[in-house]
Amino acid sequence: MFAYLILHYKNADITEQCIEALLKHEDDSHIIVVDNASDNGSYEELKASYGEYENIHFLHNDKNLGYAAGNNVGFRFGKDVLKAEWIVLLNNDVIIEQRDFRKVLLDEYEKNAFYIAGPNIVTPEGNNQNPFRQECMNKKIIRKNLIHDYIVLGLMKVRIQQMLKKMLHYDGSTFKPNDTDTIYDFHGVIHGSCIIFSPDYVKKFDGLYNDTFLYCEEEILCYILNRLGYKYSYLHKLTVIHRHSASMKRAVKDEDKRKMIEISRRIVSYKKFLKIAGCKDDIGKYLKRE
Repeated sequence: MFAYLILHYKNADITEQCIEALLKHEDDSHIIVVDNASDNGSYEELKASYGEYENIHFLHNDKNLGYAAGNNVGFRFGKDVLKAEWIVLLNNDVIIEQRDFRKVLLDEYEKNAFYIAGPNIVTPEGNNQNPFRQECMNKKIIRKNLIHDYIVLGLMKVRIQQMLKKMLHYDGSTFKPNDTDTIYDFHGVIHGSCIIFSPDYVKKFDGLYNDTFLYCEEEILCYILNRLGYKYSYLHKLTVIHRHSASMKRAVKDEDKRKMIEISRRIVSYKKFLKIAGCKDDIGKYLKRE
């Protein structure tokens, strides 16, 4: 059985687009919508629109648990209550228009089984977000990125970074068009906006690493699977559309303020990532419930 998992926070119209696209697939998949303590009536609005659908399940968190823990509430509901074999995690600003998405996925898994997979993720501008990184980080790279973020955050606070950006005409783009073909035995990082968890993963683990609030979730996930020697894939034949950071841009309209929040949260995640990278025993414990 298939379950699509959507984490919702405040923006009902964005989540509705994600749900509506899935309903057009006309199969027996279930949809799990986890509300991360929205306080603007959007959760009630969604329930009023879709509450009568037997295959749509609504869960509500009493407080904002962040990305990983919020999604894990839905993951564990899918695993424990629905007995889902497959769980497809979607950002609420991801649209799956590909009607044979499920068939292609099952065909690919039949040919080359995997623990998790990432599809071809395309932005409205035509840029590709997968593969996110070609290699996983190690402790040295994590420390380097942590120091980099501390420096950038400090420069932004005194507005030096903003001046440098203007001088260099940097537009902030991190994704470009690419035509990377399917990689069945991938050792890099897949983008976190759409992660497909196969029966192999669902049986063994309980979701994402639970203790980051936002950022590095996919980095940590792929790092742990690499350390364990568990296979994962990038599947180019599967395509989704991602309106990148749509919810965050609405919540914090000032670009500089938004960037500083992102960097601050990423710094916290990098510190936790370093702890995981230093694990000497069963690193798989970080993907299991406590």
